[in-house]
Amino acid sequence: MSNSNIQINNSGIADYPAGTALGPRDLHDFEFVWIERGDCQWISDGKTLSCPPGMVILCQPGMHDRFVWDRLQTTRHGYVHFELPDGLDKPLPTFRRCQAGDVLRPMLRHTVWLAGQDNPVTDQLATQALGQALGWYASGFFMHGGQHSVASQHPVLSRALIALKSRWQNEPKKPPSVAEWAVMSGVSRGHLTRVCKQQLDVSPAELLRVLRLEHGLQLLTRSDLKVQSISTLCGFASPFHFSRCCKQTYGLSPREVRDRSNAGASRPPSPVTGLRSIWQQLGGV
Repeated sequence: MSNSNIQINNSGIADYPAGTALGPRDLHDFEFVWIERGDCQWISDGKTLSCPPGMVILCQPGMHDRFVWDRLQTTRHGYVHFELPDGLDKPLPTFRRCQAGDVLRPMLRHTVWLAGQDNPVTDQLATQALGQALGWYASGFFMHGGQHSVASQHPVLSRALIALKSRWQNEPKKPPSVAEWAVMSGVSRGHLTRVCKQQLDVSPAELLRVLRLEHGLQLLTRSDLKVQSISTLCGFASPFHFSRCCKQTYGLSPREVRDRSNAGASRPPSPVTGLRSIWQQLGGV
């Protein structure tokens, strides 16, 4: 989506007193609305959507809508009205639920700030920033790994990762048994297995193994620790066990991983899609 295909009409950050409303109105351009504080109801074409803080809405031309702001407290929201003379390349979702740490809302806030400077240079930067935000919004890849983000994660997997993070707060990262992990997650072993297969296409045991290998790859490429120490920190029974698993999974021994990294090569790709974003959820190294 070209930045030259965007024209910002109006933008700002607004506070609405408790119990007030906006609309009904007929939309003639696009508008991003994101909720900073308070709750609201968005009624569009006869459908009602609850909008807590973190919600980003894309109102589109031709919509007939209304906002009913929080009845108990002031609602703060940001907005950017804009036009796309050439239209959209494809239909876009009408809302996204953002989590803490996303980059979409800060970029939209930055767009508002740039557009408010009344300067040709910042006007152009605002257009570029909005184009970036719109691209992120369209793709969904703006928070914790896109399709495997927290927002799209099965609640059971989220609970399982929270429990695992608590267990792994202190080194070494010894894996629980699958049965123990299921108990920690508040579900049966079979249910945990089904969720892991559905979300990541691996078994819980395999997920635990590759998560520890991911930790090992980070330590190999970002520290001077010996392989023996790394294998212990990652919860492997021995350096031989760690080396064998590394070779089976990545096609490289730990020494080869480190030598390639020192030569400027990137880390080998993960065998599980979204694994590295999950590892970030666990807190990384």
